[in-house]
Amino acid sequence: MKEDKYVHGMDWGAANELHDFELSNYRKYQFDLIGKHIGNNILEIGSGDRSFTNQIVKNTINIERIVSIEPSSTLMEIYKEKYKLPDYVKVESIDLFDVTPTTYNLFDTIILIHVLEHVEKDKDALTHLHSLLLPKGKILIEVPAMQSLFSKHDKMLGHYRRYNKKNFRKMVDSNLYNIKKIWYQDAIGMIGSFIFFKVKKVNLNSNKGINLVNNQGIFYDKYLIPLEKFYEKFINLPFGLSLTGILEKK
Repeated sequence: MKEDKYVHGMDWGAANELHDFELSNYRKYQFDLIGKHIGNNILEIGSGDRSFTNQIVKNTINIERIVSIEPSSTLMEIYKEKYKLPDYVKVESIDLFDVTPTTYNLFDTIILIHVLEHVEKDKDALTHLHSLLLPKGKILIEVPAMQSLFSKHDKMLGHYRRYNKKNFRKMVDSNLYNIKKIWYQDAIGMIGSFIFFKVKKVNLNSNKGINLVNNQGIFYDKYLIPLEKFYEKFINLPFGLSLTGILEKK
């Protein structure tokens, strides 16, 4: 079998009988961060387990098409039956640098949810994606935040970095994009990540990691995410587990 250079450790959940596990409140929380900016002609980079694709389908109206790409053949195979997606969703196994206007035409929205940390040349990726956007088209980005939280969990998943506002802005070519908004979220998740991955050094791909997801993960999803959704309506803290940015093509 051909080696999958993209998968790294991202198949750990399926390998540990967590194939159908989903933090449903968290996924909806992620969608709500960017949902109002999503158009109807969408390119999603990094299908993964297709749970965010499913959120787009469930919560966005008047969609013309979604092209969702996943370069990992492993993830494509594992999750191909996880959701029944409508006919306007086309899932393809292709690298983002191989998507061209000639083959896919242009999009009004490009979505990257926890993707750019996996890309060594993240600025080059955004430069390439600029050629796939319609005028005033938007790129919606979520990335892991706070380099101080970088742990063996990040290494297992093939992350090159975590982000702050400074290196996020540095990644964006100001000749190509306006940064409309950039903010941190999920401060409670940041605390949990620090405790379990930096202090206790839990390995997700272990019995201890599986128990962490099945116990603390479910508590976090059921009780803490709704709390964060409430207070983040009124205040954005200057730190968090993730960073979200809205870019608009110049």
